[in-house]
Amino acid sequence: MIIKSLYSLLRLLLLISAALNAKSPSTPAEVRSAAAFARIKTLVGEWQSVGPKGQRSKVTYQIVSGGSAVMERFSSTALPPGSGDMITVYSIDRGELVLTHYCIAKNQPHLRATLYNADTGELNFDFIDGGNMATGDEGHMHSAKVRFVDDDRFSSEWQYMEGRSSKFKEISQFTRVK
Repeated sequence: MIIKSLYSLLRLLLLISAALNAKSPSTPAEVRSAAAFARIKTLVGEWQSVGPKGQRSKVTYQIVSGGSAVMERFSSTALPPGSGDMITVYSIDRGELVLTHYCIAKNQPHLRATLYNADTGELNFDFIDGGNMATGDEGHMHSAKVRFVDDDRFSSEWQYMEGRSSKFKEISQFTRVK
């Protein structure tokens, strides 16, 4: 009787071990990240925005690095003269959608997607850490929100923080040019 019970216990432990070690299908976070990244890839092309004070912005999206990243190039008449374009690169890192923003503030904040809702078109990113940032109190883009309206329109909202305080938001409504 004891041997039979031990045998049953051993079989149960082996089944549990096999279940725990089996490669499971993608987690919901990975599935959302993959879906969000696929949606970002649909932005390939050129977009424009005109702000409330007449400032003109242009953003282009390009799939790069064998399809593993999407590069965004942003320019605007609202940026200081001679500052150049800002680049943001979106990619999947260990199952999570992330971005690195190469800012005119001369730092590189890293953000991770925290929400993607395909029904509402909402995609939110929050700050993880950043390159060229010793403490995190330096001025930097701290969060980003994208809302996909339809295939030819989207909005973006970038939150700039400094010293743990919000300094400003950049809000734009983009329309596809080509």
